[in-house]
Amino acid sequence: MKVFTKRLIALTIILGSIVSCQDSTTETIDLLEAEATLNKEEITDMVASMIIDYPVTAVTNNATTTTLNNDFDMEDYAAKTKKPRINFPFDITIDGVVTTINDMKQLKELIKKNKGRKKPEFVFPISVELEDGSTQEIADKDALRDYLDSLDEGVKPVFVFPLSVTVNGSTIEVSDANQLKALMGKPAKGRRPHLVFPLAVVLADGSTLDINDKDEFKAYLDTLDDGVKPEFVYPISVEKNGQTIVVNSKEEFEKLVRKPKKGKRPEFVFPISVTLSDGSTQEIADEDALKAYHKSLDKGVRPTYVFPLSIIKDGDTVVINSQEELDTLCGK
Repeated sequence: MKVFTKRLIALTIILGSIVSCQDSTTETIDLLEAEATLNKEEITDMVASMIIDYPVTAVTNNATTTTLNNDFDMEDYAAKTKKPRINFPFDITIDGVVTTINDMKQLKELIKKNKGRKKPEFVFPISVELEDGSTQEIADKDALRDYLDSLDEGVKPVFVFPLSVTVNGSTIEVSDANQLKALMGKPAKGRRPHLVFPLAVVLADGSTLDINDKDEFKAYLDTLDDGVKPEFVYPISVEKNGQTIVVNSKEEFEKLVRKPKKGKRPEFVFPISVTLSDGSTQEIADEDALKAYHKSLDKGVRPTYVFPLSIIKDGDTVVINSQEELDTLCGK
């Protein structure tokens, strides 16, 4: 009986040691994973306090690589990824100082050090210049997000100056792209061409109209039917990246202002279907119906598509079977 009791005690001690060892190993793994990844709060703090030099790449839940092109992409990534992990190196700007981030330890230390700090932000509304030379008002951050999503990959936004930015609690009026670059750490390159006034356009009856400034040009654009582009009297001049370029034909002008075809955003093949909050489905017939559906969603709620669906990417039709495949193809 005593021998049995001693053996039972010894077995209990051994089993306890094994369990303790397993617990210790699990804690060690959890600690290592925490050191190698970010959490949602850390990413939120990073976006709020630092100017990130996009694009950056990150690892998704299914271990694929995704490209993040702006703060909105970064926030979406944090919201849907269990263990966010950003690939190094990448650059961040804090108070005008650019720092290259080479590892997670360095990044976590900077996030902790700058928590609660606010980077420069736009004072809304602001305006942006569209491809045809007209302007669009951006009322708030959600509208800015929609506008950025509408741009082809690699195309930079073109802001209308002056605009205002809040820096360390103060409001600063920004008069040009170089000043904005200095405050926001954003490159001013990639700006679309600006028309040089005066110029002339051809009216529907064949006569011509002199346009003396941007306000007159905007008024003229408002008279055109949807889809009708202005017809200039050539030659005209445009400014691009600080240089004045003489344009002698419609073909030259379109080549100068055309968005790059490479990396064009994928387009859905309609109709598609989405799953609503009550579990039912709704058919989306076209782009307008998709925009209306997006507007109906609460802030931060992403659409839930019914798979499979098809999209057009670089002229090819691709069948998508899951959200992960869609995210990968769209660079999310």
